[in-house]
Amino acid sequence: MTDNGTSPPATGGDVVELSIPVKADLVVLARLTAATVASRAGFGVEEIEDLRLAVEELCLSLVGPEDNGRLQFVYRRTDDAVTITCTFEPEEAGNAPGNAGNPRERGGDELSLRILDALVDEHGRDGDGRGSTAWLRKRRARSAR
Repeated sequence: MTDNGTSPPATGGDVVELSIPVKADLVVLARLTAATVASRAGFGVEEIEDLRLAVEELCLSLVGPEDNGRLQFVYRRTDDAVTITCTFEPEEAGNAPGNAGNPRERGGDELSLRILDALVDEHGRDGDGRGSTAWLRKRRARSAR
C-alpha cells in the first residue's frame, strides 16, 4: 500500500475518462467503468469485484454527504494493471474537501483507507493538503501455469 500524498506516475496504455455529478446513485457508473477496464486488462472475477468496491471507497474518501460538484475519473489500463484517479471538483469554493463540514476529512476515512489497503496494491492522495484528488492501482494477479 502506498499513501504518500503523491499522484501516481503517468503510464501508457488505454485511457478512459468519466465525469459524473456527486450523487450516490451515479457512483454505479464509476464502478461499472472500472469493471469494464479491468475485464479488458484480463483481470479475474474476484479482482474485478475488488476494484469495483475500491472505486466506491475512493469516492467516499473524497466527498462527504453534503458535498456538491463533480467527480472526474481517469482510468488507465496497461498490460498488468489498472490505475484510477478521481478528482472532486466542488460546486462552491466553500464546499471543498477538507472543510469542517466533511466528516471524512476530519479523520472519518480510516475505514476507507483500511478497505483500500485490502483491495488494491497502491493508493494515495494528492499533496495539496485539501485531498481533492485520490488514486489507486491494482495489478492483475499472475495466473498459475
